[in-house]
Amino acid sequence: RWGLLGSLGVFALVLVMVFEVSKTLDSWTAAPLMEWAQQWQPESTFGVIARAVIDGLIGLIGIAIPYMLPLVLLLVVLEESGIMHRVAFVVDRAFHSIGLHGSVAASFLVGLGCNVPAISLVAATTQGKDRLVATLLLAFVPCSARSAIILAMGGKYLGAAGVCAIFALTFAVLALLGRLLARRYRKLAVGLIQEIPPYALPNWRGLLGKTWERTSDIVTIVTPLLVAGSVVLALLNHFAADRWINLLLVPITEWWLGLPALLGVPILFGVLRKELSLLMVYQALGTMEIEPVLDWVQIATFLVFLTFYIPCVSTFAVMLRTIGWRQAVFSAGLSVAVALLISGALRLVLEVARALAG
Repeated sequence: RWGLLGSLGVFALVLVMVFEVSKTLDSWTAAPLMEWAQQWQPESTFGVIARAVIDGLIGLIGIAIPYMLPLVLLLVVLEESGIMHRVAFVVDRAFHSIGLHGSVAASFLVGLGCNVPAISLVAATTQGKDRLVATLLLAFVPCSARSAIILAMGGKYLGAAGVCAIFALTFAVLALLGRLLARRYRKLAVGLIQEIPPYALPNWRGLLGKTWERTSDIVTIVTPLLVAGSVVLALLNHFAADRWINLLLVPITEWWLGLPALLGVPILFGVLRKELSLLMVYQALGTMEIEPVLDWVQIATFLVFLTFYIPCVSTFAVMLRTIGWRQAVFSAGLSVAVALLISGALRLVLEVARALAG
């Protein structure tokens, strides 16, 4: 009982870090930089490239400083003090229900803030099937960016019930996927003996060293991909290729999801940072009031698709390092397939429900 209460206390601490401390840090760092960058609207090709590089670096700051560094440092403190080992022991039975060990609990908590440090933590603390399955599942954990979109758009147009339903659907899909992936990779399963070390005061030099070890991937892998992706997408927009992108995505946006074709580009740009999707929806529709343009079924469909769709290019980059390019590509394909399947099915159900109610 005391172990369960202590574990709940640790979960609460991590959630406070995610939704309060990290949000404050973001308002001090990335948010002002993004507001400053918005004032510069270059028209030349060189200026567009320079602006894209700045946007990519600001996106990097928005991942690393508010979410990655504080969360990883907190988890390292909990590990070094012996607390996280006890949490893993307490929640082990619950995670066995989806084919994983309790040692991944910390990673799933970190994933609520940002999937990038969560995957890095999985790589540092697990192996075999647990590492692979947990990494694949973490792509579906609603990070703070996706949660912010759900709360902002869903809270305004769908109400509290709609927001709760989206989060409940997310965790139900996570549980189902966990079972399916655990069966798929059964041959990679390894035994795990939970070690419970004595309580200890962390050493700050060791803490900083381990924090850097688990976050160094963001410099070596994430930065180049994030900047390169930002430049490519900015050039597509600069040369008015967005119309062609929207046209190519019509089978997905209009035919399958029932959304306006104009939302093709916001969906595509979401692979950089999910917050960009919401901003670009306003730009594409030409209004800050979405409801006259999109009905509640379209809003729910869009939010569910964005929730399960590829988290961001940073997450994909860390996956390349953690599970290799084959599994990283499989993860991206799985995210797209699940997003299309769930959101398309939801649209059908909601359309039928609306028709019956009308």
